[in-house]
Amino acid sequence: MKIINLPTDLLRTFVTVVEVEGFTKAADILGRTQPAISLQVQRLEQLVGHKLILRVGKNVSLTEQGESLTVYARQILRLNDIAIARFEPRNKGEVIRVGLPLDYAVNLLQEKLTKIIIKHPELRIEIRCDLSRNLIELLRKNEIDIAVALFEGNDQQFLFQNWTEQPTWVGAQKFTPNVDQEIPLVVHPHGCVYRERMITALKLAGLRWRIAFSSPGIGALQKAVSDGLGLSCLTEPTLQKNMISYSIKDELPALEPLHIGLFARQAQLGSEGYVIIDQIENTFSNKLNY
Repeated sequence: MKIINLPTDLLRTFVTVVEVEGFTKAADILGRTQPAISLQVQRLEQLVGHKLILRVGKNVSLTEQGESLTVYARQILRLNDIAIARFEPRNKGEVIRVGLPLDYAVNLLQEKLTKIIIKHPELRIEIRCDLSRNLIELLRKNEIDIAVALFEGNDQQFLFQNWTEQPTWVGAQKFTPNVDQEIPLVVHPHGCVYRERMITALKLAGLRWRIAFSSPGIGALQKAVSDGLGLSCLTEPTLQKNMISYSIKDELPALEPLHIGLFARQAQLGSEGYVIIDQIENTFSNKLNY
């Protein structure tokens, strides 16, 4: 049986094209010509025996096989870069820009990253908190390097790892939901995945609702729920002891699962970035029992 080896230089070119969504931009990042990038992708396609990238004008998209290879390519490059880092000095002074979601486990993730900063004072980490959809857009604009964000489950451009979690309806212990009346909701601003999940579920169930409280901060939202201002939708990392969970037994509609993604611009990540990625992965693995 002939064993096929996938060269890391071809995989790096492939992942870079995926991340920047273009051959010309990938050529600029990797210091090669555009024809050379095209030849490397073609060589990789020949090795795996499948078309990986479709080109329509300047636009590129992944085939089903391309999506599958992207996952493996990222892991192979990760191991390669970590191994090489053991024999090369770190690039001191480079800032690693990390985006954390306002609407999912921000306190937990911020605490873990703070521990990294204290343990590795040589790392320069810049943390930015925003709505998930804004973080993914910032990643596309190259304004952050790593992001944790809720997404719809079909974004392969920067996706490094992903998890799913089931959100639940929550309210204060003294709050009693009444589905025969307008249901007061405690929400984040427009663009929040939680907000969309709640409103969509209520509309499909034919229930009436109104916005009782809105805030971009998870702390303010948690307090509003605890104070009894209305119902909200949260996941296990953001639940508090004085909250009660509700379900279809309470005549509330089921909520669609959430997709949590770990995104990174791997083409420019560097070994320092994997320190952060490892901590985030370990955090979710322990918290979600995966």
